[in-house]
Amino acid sequence: MSSKKPLTPEQHHARETLRRLVYEAGGDRCLSCGACVDGCPIADWNDERLDPRRLVRLVQNGVGETVADQDWIWHCTNCGRCSWNCPVGIDLSMIIATARGLVPRGDSPGNIQRTADLHRAVHNNMQISPEDWIDTVEWMAEELEGELGEKVEIPFDKQDAELVVTINSKLPQYYPMDLQDVFKIFRAAGVSWSLPRDWWEGTNYAMFTNDLDTWEYTLRQQVQKVEQLRGKVLAYTECGHGYFATLSGYERFGIEPGFEVIHVVNLYAKWIREGRFKLDPSRNPGSYTLHDPCNAVRKAAMAGYPSIAHDARYVMEHVVQSYVEMTPNREQNYCCSGGGGALLAGFKHARNHYGRSKVDQVDRCEAQFVCTPCVNCFDGIGNLASEYDRPWRPIHMWKLLARAIVLDE
Repeated sequence: MSSKKPLTPEQHHARETLRRLVYEAGGDRCLSCGACVDGCPIADWNDERLDPRRLVRLVQNGVGETVADQDWIWHCTNCGRCSWNCPVGIDLSMIIATARGLVPRGDSPGNIQRTADLHRAVHNNMQISPEDWIDTVEWMAEELEGELGEKVEIPFDKQDAELVVTINSKLPQYYPMDLQDVFKIFRAAGVSWSLPRDWWEGTNYAMFTNDLDTWEYTLRQQVQKVEQLRGKVLAYTECGHGYFATLSGYERFGIEPGFEVIHVVNLYAKWIREGRFKLDPSRNPGSYTLHDPCNAVRKAAMAGYPSIAHDARYVMEHVVQSYVEMTPNREQNYCCSGGGGALLAGFKHARNHYGRSKVDQVDRCEAQFVCTPCVNCFDGIGNLASEYDRPWRPIHMWKLLARAIVLDE
């Protein structure tokens, strides 16, 4: 008689769900060629010795229920580099996301699920009250008045605005001064825009835990808000995963909004081409390179959404004096080591290990600053610079553009 214990109903469901998904994602076409491993910065991490290819094989061999028990699925930043390299187009990111979704919410590591729950409960990740949100915005508007020498009114809940603008909640919580750059750019562009008083959060961590119910709920609430304001465009400020989570979520949940979604980097480039700004790149001395956020570049391109890769470089050419290209770049770029919820998962040693690929990239181009058009990437690059004692520092694109803008007297 076999001593192997029978599967519990939960384990059986996990195995069958993953097996089905592997085939839906194209896993039956896997050649075991190792192209995914070559593209994966965490394939050599820890004694688990998992990698995207072995992940597929585990599921195909009928032990898929064990995948959800592995910390490796949380070490993975879901950057999509393995899928980009795959010659037969297997969607390995989807497999990882589904494996995470099989983990009970209370067992997900760190604060990833708690962050998603806060978004649902209080409409932003940082538990900022509507009163504190408005006070912080008005405070930063007053600070901007000191630079501009004139009154700055921030349009809250403005009807029929061309742009309704999202904000990553890390800004009012940790980097409120950056709001001045955002406000200055929109003001200088001369566009009609508005900030919502509620549902202004620009991220969606429910995508990282595959909490489909919360992911859909928060998207629909935001859509309702924008449509109530009759906004024409939902403008995502510098956030990679929020932009991708919104577009992919609309597609996944059959949401058809009455407005367009545009990443603000694409708007920056559009406004520069239209001559809306007078720019002086000498205001940004030093040498700069550009980090391509995985979600807004590689994963967006794979899904058929507008990438920011080309427009980001167009902006850099116009706002800095010295630009140095990172290698590899665009869709081949390495993750900042903080994506996919990794910054919140708590596996710091893993992040620092596979973040070495990013450190080597930046070291090779010898830039002083790494432009990171994503708030999570900003934190990821900053953490790597600190951990590896590097002189280079992250900087937001909105900072570079706002500095370069020359306002009329």
